Amino acid sequence: TYPKGVKVDDDEMNNIRLRRHKLHPKWNYTINNK
Repeated sequence: TYPKGVKVDDDEMNNIRLRRHKLHPKWNYTINNK
């Protein structure tokens, strides 16, 4: 299981690139590093 309540700081969030899929883009995406 994954730990609950883990905080991700702004620098880490800025280094993530989400590529949304055409079908249901709010639910389906690929996560890559920038």
